[in-house]
Amino acid sequence: MMVVELRIISTIYFIRHGQASFGSGNYDKLSDTGMRQARLLAEHFNALGIRFDAAYSGTLVRHAETAQSFMGAYPGPAPGITTLDGLNEYQSREILTALVPILLEEQPSMKEHSGRLLQDKRSFQTVFEAVMLMWASGRHDVPGLQRWRDFQDAVRSAVTQIMRTDGSGKRVAVFTSGGPISVIAQQALGLDDGATMRLREQVVNSSVSRFKCTPERIMMSTFNEYTHLERAGDASLITYR
Repeated sequence: MMVVELRIISTIYFIRHGQASFGSGNYDKLSDTGMRQARLLAEHFNALGIRFDAAYSGTLVRHAETAQSFMGAYPGPAPGITTLDGLNEYQSREILTALVPILLEEQPSMKEHSGRLLQDKRSFQTVFEAVMLMWASGRHDVPGLQRWRDFQDAVRSAVTQIMRTDGSGKRVAVFTSGGPISVIAQQALGLDDGATMRLREQVVNSSVSRFKCTPERIMMSTFNEYTHLERAGDASLITYR
């Protein structure tokens, strides 16, 4: 009789950071709304009885503050948080600075939006989406600027480390950004780069995307859950920046 060994699967909960401080001097800091989003998520998981065996975070301030706010509402001993550079977001400020001039040469109609990037969220979103698609295409690599494919490699390397360490029979919390979450979705679903960038723009602050994994393989289970925000009954809590 043949004995088949069954691998116990882990669940990784990729948690996007709470709302950062868009339009301020220091974006990489949670707003009051961002802090509240993280606490609401912790309360939601507490009500569901979800506990974590391991936790990881990027090294950005908004990741750390989200994790701290979340763990502050965690019942009992919380798992220690391991930080990984590969869970950080891409360098959007540097990308915009380098590629907006090229965008305006190729698409002059964008000039009406470019002067209002930090004052008008719609203008920022219009320019941001166009620039990120340019960046992901690889057609405009700039010396010294992080490349999309290098960013992808760093994210996948970090998640591979998590899978190899905690990819068997565990619940794992990962506090990160929309970019890394979209790259893992790309890997799991076989998306092209353009679709991956468009997917990234749908990731809500403090939302949860669940992936099942073994030490060798990762599969998407759910994407961009934010029931904890909807249940609060305050539409202003559903944010994307």
